[in-house]
Amino acid sequence: MIEEAIRRDEIEGARRSIEAARRLDPDAGATSIEVAGGLVAFAGVDSPLSQALGVGAPQPVSASDIAKITEFYESRGAIPMVFVTPAADPSLQRELTAAGYVAGDREQSLLASDDLVSHAQRDARIGVAHDIAAWAKASASGFLEREQLEPGEDVIALILATTQGTVALEVRDGHRIISTGAVSVSGEHATLFAGSTHTAFRRQGWHAALIRDRVARAREAGARLVRATAGPGSASERNFLRCGFVKLYMRVLWERKASEPSAALLRRSDSDCDSLRS
Repeated sequence: MIEEAIRRDEIEGARRSIEAARRLDPDAGATSIEVAGGLVAFAGVDSPLSQALGVGAPQPVSASDIAKITEFYESRGAIPMVFVTPAADPSLQRELTAAGYVAGDREQSLLASDDLVSHAQRDARIGVAHDIAAWAKASASGFLEREQLEPGEDVIALILATTQGTVALEVRDGHRIISTGAVSVSGEHATLFAGSTHTAFRRQGWHAALIRDRVARAREAGARLVRATAGPGSASERNFLRCGFVKLYMRVLWERKASEPSAALLRRSDSDCDSLRS
């Protein structure tokens, strides 16, 4: 079943990212626990990696499971966040609601399968990033839509770029990185993420070019299924659909604290950016 394979891939990808976070900063407290079949990950108070994935898909969820997730995050000063997919047992939403969680941001899960080879196309203008620090700053700048970054705002991009199995890609205008993307391949499955384009260079086709190039690289590495996520109705989602992806399901991020959208999400619903991590 595709949904179950995606759930496993997401969990394994999160584990590798937590390992990368530990390597970058052993004192940051990056860690994870397993609850109700899912992975509850922490990589920092405002990190988009600090989310629970895959909870309740293979089994019912109890109040004590949710209490464990809540305590895990709140004891570290983070807002508890849990992704819910249609594959999750109905008990997950019931217990989240009872514990004071509310549904928040939605992401569209997208999939390209083996019969969409025609959309895979290497682009000579796109290359593998060799200066990961510069790539991370450019990626974060594109997501945040500003040139100047505060200290630490490029940490998530650094973690993703140095996660095992990830290839970071870039487009340059002279010496300047203007668009970024990443692809991770695990067996026959691949994930596209961290697609970001500088605001001054949007609407020039870079995001779509990076999608096609990453699909080509994934297929060359043996992947038969390629997945991604994007904000519903966003320019990013439209680019994925134009490049042969199809909508698979919507996943919803539930938060225990109702507040302004967290800076940890770093998502743009209307720009040429795909999710930081899928």
